[in-house]
Amino acid sequence: MPTAPPWPLMQKRWLLGLVATLVVYLGLSFWFGFANVMRSLAALPWWCWVLVPTLVTLGYLLLFQRWQFYLRLLGHPLPWRPSSRIYVAGLSLVAAPGRSGEALRGLWLQRRHAIPMQVGVGVTLAERVTDLAGALLVLAWGLGGRILPALLAAGGTLAIGAWLLSHPAALRRLEAFLDRLPAHRRWHGLTRLLREALGAVSRLRRLLRPLPLLMGTTLAALVWLVEAAALMGLLQLLGDPLALTQAAVIRTAMALGGVLSFLPAGVGTAEATAIGLAVAFGVDRSAALAVTLVLRVCTVLLPTAVGVLVLARHRDDGPEEGRDGVGT
Repeated sequence: MPTAPPWPLMQKRWLLGLVATLVVYLGLSFWFGFANVMRSLAALPWWCWVLVPTLVTLGYLLLFQRWQFYLRLLGHPLPWRPSSRIYVAGLSLVAAPGRSGEALRGLWLQRRHAIPMQVGVGVTLAERVTDLAGALLVLAWGLGGRILPALLAAGGTLAIGAWLLSHPAALRRLEAFLDRLPAHRRWHGLTRLLREALGAVSRLRRLLRPLPLLMGTTLAALVWLVEAAALMGLLQLLGDPLALTQAAVIRTAMALGGVLSFLPAGVGTAEATAIGLAVAFGVDRSAALAVTLVLRVCTVLLPTAVGVLVLARHRDDGPEEGRDGVGT
């Protein structure tokens, strides 16, 4: 059975990621002029550090509703309290490349509530597909109608590809291939892992039907727009106003650039994408770095810290007793 990463190892990786991020921002600050960046940060009112995290929290509340909807759709509903503990603990891994580490929620669902791990992994796959589809939709809206058909085609191709990959006939062929693998003890762990993956993909197919796909993509797009509005507001406070469409392009491209880099939290590439686009839209470089820093702290560092705290408090993997229907 797969095991969760040891707690000290997770702490070490989180700290290493934090150090790497600080090094990147210090380097950029000195490159752009440390004093100018500090002035831009100081020019932001104190309440920005309350409002922006509040907006990000609102976004995660919407995405939690998507998580709950997917669990119900797969026939494994959970009351909000135990479900939220698993969901929030998963934020400790939000900095993993492509947010792939959140698939560990499937393991926690299995150990705490006897829900097949394939369910949690399938939900995570559906979340990433709809996050990407939502980002492409918002990016297309921000760039204007000329590029909309191309991005819609890309999103449609992604959804169709995932749907075909999870087709029962394709899954049966893959299962037949696994059955033909040598029955050697050395292959046992690999084949078991691949079977779990096939089970997760079969769950993904149900979540890519029109209604859940539409709901998941709509919620993701709404969250992208909320964060873009926060970015727009921060720049306006610094005297560099942008239209919401331009802020939406910066926010979604920033996320996509980070994902494509395959680096933890997209560190470096996400910042370069956001700052480069902001400067191209006429924003001062120091202001662009300051706003990027605020947004990254609120969308990556703070959720990760909250997830680590929840995980530290509930890091036991045993089943929970007393929950309505399944446990508490």
